[in-house]
Amino acid sequence: MENSVELPEGLPSFTHIYHNDFVCRKPKKLKDDDVAICFCKYDPNNPESACGEGCLNVMTSTECTRGHCPCQDYCKNQRFQNGEYAKTKLFQTEGRGWGLLADEDIKAGQLISEYCGEVISLEEAKRRSQSHEAQGLKDAYIISLNSNDFIDATKKGSLARFINHSCQPNCETRKWTVLGETRMGIFAKVDISSGTELSYNYNFEWYGGATVRCLCGAPNCCLFLGAKSQGFQEFNHVWEGGDDR
Repeated sequence: MENSVELPEGLPSFTHIYHNDFVCRKPKKLKDDDVAICFCKYDPNNPESACGEGCLNVMTSTECTRGHCPCQDYCKNQRFQNGEYAKTKLFQTEGRGWGLLADEDIKAGQLISEYCGEVISLEEAKRRSQSHEAQGLKDAYIISLNSNDFIDATKKGSLARFINHSCQPNCETRKWTVLGETRMGIFAKVDISSGTELSYNYNFEWYGGATVRCLCGAPNCCLFLGAKSQGFQEFNHVWEGGDDR
């Protein structure tokens, strides 16, 4: 469940939030006719039957809507709504700024955190990207939810904004539909021991400008963020990823 977090001193200036802040539009209101209702039935002899992996909603990455699920209070598919996140802790890395640690053992597939920030339009995302670059902000925290909506966690966001990139990550992002809105979750790809740094692949798209070195240190490191994107490879066609990089 969500708990208030005491932030350490020295963090960059930002506002810590637990839910998305809709800037360019109002959040959607899910109508009863649009609620996705599964066909699960709670079995007291098998608690995992309550909206587990076989749930139609789970298979389509859609959370069951409170008050509409046949399993009622036994439903296990309301993690975003209930704030069922893993315990994490901020820490200062060596040479890579702040990062996020697992503060408990985390199982593969577990929802760790939601990537929250200001939900903005494509036009506003472009404007802010240019503004952030002009201000000399090197770290980018704008990610795409869909073709129309983006999340900007630069100045207002959840602790997920501090999770660093890795070419060999132990986490991944997944989009879920919750009460009609698309939300971005950070999920464990593997079992993660307490005290381990969390990371995911940013899948950074390079569209020009200065190249950014990747500092993840993984054996399969691409050396530059966005090195596998089409734009990077077309512009930097001489770079082959060999030993003479």
